[in-house]
Amino acid sequence: MTREGFVRFRGMRTWYRVVGDLDSGRTPLLLVHGGPGIPSDPFEPLEALAEAGRPVVRYDQVGCGRSDRPRDPALWTVDTFLDELRTVRRELGLDRVNLLGWSWGGMLALAYALEQPAGLQSLVLASAPASAPLWVAETRRLRDQLPPHVVAAMRRFEDHHRPRRRRRRARVSRGVPTWRGQAIAAASRPLFALLATAPAVRAAAAASRIPPLRRTSYELVGIEFTTRHLIRRPAMRTPLCFFRSFAGMNRQVYEAMWGPSEFLGTGLLRHWDVSERLPEIGIPTLITSGRHDEATPVQMQLLRDRIPDSEWVLFEDSAHAALAEEPECYRAVLEGFLGRVEQVPRSNGRAHDLPSPQRVGSR
Repeated sequence: MTREGFVRFRGMRTWYRVVGDLDSGRTPLLLVHGGPGIPSDPFEPLEALAEAGRPVVRYDQVGCGRSDRPRDPALWTVDTFLDELRTVRRELGLDRVNLLGWSWGGMLALAYALEQPAGLQSLVLASAPASAPLWVAETRRLRDQLPPHVVAAMRRFEDHHRPRRRRRRARVSRGVPTWRGQAIAAASRPLFALLATAPAVRAAAAASRIPPLRRTSYELVGIEFTTRHLIRRPAMRTPLCFFRSFAGMNRQVYEAMWGPSEFLGTGLLRHWDVSERLPEIGIPTLITSGRHDEATPVQMQLLRDRIPDSEWVLFEDSAHAALAEEPECYRAVLEGFLGRVEQVPRSNGRAHDLPSPQRVGSR
């Protein structure tokens, strides 16, 4: 059973998809995607949980994917997306729910969990930071381990970067329909495979010496970081749903809230930090990350140490997208956790009473 539709949010439309029966008696899993400004398509492998009776719900945050796209930069705040999350949950009748947030979605899930909402049964933080400054410091450390010509090209752009100013416009555009996103993804996958080759990266790095080409060069050489720390599968073996998410991306949202890259935080989130409030989270929490993740062990250990009743699973063969890189294993870990939440009384133990971290996959 699958249904899709829109909920009304501040006069706009937020797209959602429900896989499974919300009346099955099993607590639904609500998925909050990353970005900001990158839609929910990478969650597609998790929909298979519904085959065992677990309803799965995902939605595209307003501004990206199939949801409406307003042109008002003032909307791109944490409060907007928290309000949207509350609206989706209310309109779909998700009285009891498990919440999974991936990357930026994990930041949003943390902020929501700290509100202590009724009916929230558990929290899954998939490669999610609790501190934007720590994230930038760690990703910049990883960036500096890239080949010297890539780092040099990136620094040429960063040394001269000035955040773009966006003017408010009243127009609201429709989102990107699934069929169009699929067509763009199918065309972009072989192109990405070509751009990820060493000669292409070197050519892009050389182009950074020409000032008008620095931004384009920055984005192209960034593929080197993507293939090491975002998703390590070869492009032609990467699920199309992953490329479809980039087809539905809204770069304006990403840059307004975060910045031009993962390691150049210039947006509104650059000072976001809830690390001191993590002990307030009073529900069972699963933390997941990949061995090669931009969400480094330093960041995940912070979550693990400070959130009571939490556990951390490290996927040895993954980077930032374990749910797509090791989908079967990830689903097994996730359903195991959710099953324990539903069947076993919650522990009063602290996170540091548990072994850290659990490791799955080969090494």
